Amino acid sequence: MPVCGVAQGATALDCLPPLPPAPVTDAATRAEYRTEIGQEFSAYFDEAQAYLRCLDAARAEVSEEIKRAIRDYQALGPDPAG
Repeated sequence: MPVCGVAQGATALDCLPPLPPAPVTDAATRAEYRTEIGQEFSAYFDEAQAYLRCLDAARAEVSEEIKRAIRDYQALGPDPAG
């Protein structure tokens, strides 16, 4: 029986935050590339949602691991020294 396990689900290290779009301060550039800039922001928001879902999945996985560890610890029975 292994003493330690390797998590098979998502971990917070698997979740990479997206890079936000660079601000476009030049009015002429914003006007000329409005559609492209909008698409870049839209993609960022989609990636940010995926990132948050990944963190939620990692949190759920760790919570389950903690519950399993508690059950395993409780199965050891009372401490004979204490």
